Amino acid sequence: MSTFKEFLAESVKSYDYKIKIAGDMDKNFASKMETCLQKFEVAKMSAGKKTPIMTMPLDFPYLSNESVTIYDVTTNYPATTRELQEYVGTYMNVPQTHIVVRKPGEPTEEYQEQMQVAEKSEYKNKLQDIEMSDSPKVDAKEFHSSEANMSLLKELMKNKSDIEYAEKPKVEQDVQSKVEEKPSASPINKGPGAVKGNPDPATHYKFRQPKVKR
Repeated sequence: MSTFKEFLAESVKSYDYKIKIAGDMDKNFASKMETCLQKFEVAKMSAGKKTPIMTMPLDFPYLSNESVTIYDVTTNYPATTRELQEYVGTYMNVPQTHIVVRKPGEPTEEYQEQMQVAEKSEYKNKLQDIEMSDSPKVDAKEFHSSEANMSLLKELMKNKSDIEYAEKPKVEQDVQSKVEEKPSASPINKGPGAVKGNPDPATHYKFRQPKVKR
């Protein structure tokens, strides 16, 4: 059976926060902030973890080219993140644009953790490779030159001819080929068909006049 002290210890709640300060700070900043937080009964406070200088620091959209120092704080007395941010900013003389207080597990915190993992990924470097050094080498003349344009034009004309021929019915193709091979006789003239070449009218049999019987 639990004693009263154990029951009391189990009943005590703690409240975790992440206090983020943008910009440079003096060396006594952490100790002063711990004194400031005694109002909320500080249970523990981590040493500040400083990030590299970032072009656009997370949680500070109005700042650029600044580093951010993050403190993990646990208190025994609750406070809203807004209340804690305004209190610490006023006490430590930090502009509200340079201080942010978050609760662990907030969507923004989970997003930032995912971003930190992504920064270490091999795909990040490839996405930031503007010159695309891993891409295959391509000769621009193969796509942007008069030779390439002429080659493309020839292929298009060839494909067009193949398509037009394929679209004609086979019967029509056969009829057309026969017409081209052998000229047909005139439907008006029932006599001999056309004579090929350039024969002599005096000697060719088709031009002989019939003999008249007397």
